[in-house]
Amino acid sequence: MTNLNSHYSDTEWIEQIHQLLFEIVRTSLSDKPKLPENLAEKALPLAQKAKIIQEKADGQVIPPDSLEWVEKVRQLLLDLSRASLADIPRLPVSMGQR
Repeated sequence: MTNLNSHYSDTEWIEQIHQLLFEIVRTSLSDKPKLPENLAEKALPLAQKAKIIQEKADGQVIPPDSLEWVEKVRQLLLDLSRASLADIPRLPVSMGQR
């Protein structure tokens, strides 16, 4: 049963990331582009969850490319958090290339 709960939790994590990225896109495409005010509050727990997924992967058979993707997402979430906490919150130019 733990495997099913873990899988559900990981799927929920992906959905939360999807919702956060959609919110970023929506606010970035408005008349006055900006980052969501509570971005760091949402992104940091998701980045922590990514770290947990990576740590628990040791005991599971998870393809290396999936773990690489989780790390890239974690780094993106951390970068977004840093950007939102800056004096002038804005997406870095290189962010669009990800």
